Amino acid sequence: MELKDLIRAARKAKGLSQARLAELIGVNKSAVAQWELGSTNPNNDSMAALRAVLSIEEQIAPIGSSPYAGELVEDPDELALLKFWRSLSVEKKRAVVDLLHIGRPRRL
Repeated sequence: MELKDLIRAARKAKGLSQARLAELIGVNKSAVAQWELGSTNPNNDSMAALRAVLSIEEQIAPIGSSPYAGELVEDPDELALLKFWRSLSVEKKRAVVDLLHIGRPRRL
């Protein structure tokens, strides 16, 4: 399921029109329509509001987060790893990368 489909399904499950959802999160109706068509994605503020209003917190990676960029993350293990990775300091990320390269020649 793509982000556009998740927004539409969650909105309908809550019994909200596009206009009412837009009102609740502080955008215009056309923004919601564009998100549901997949022609644009919500910005970080709108995404945070969508998560709160539609109760979709755990299923969407933050917008602009490469490689996900708002993509739906359905696998709970993948989501847990993504959240774990983002919680690490730069030094700890390097240590994890080094650990994953055990037994392989290092590239310089």
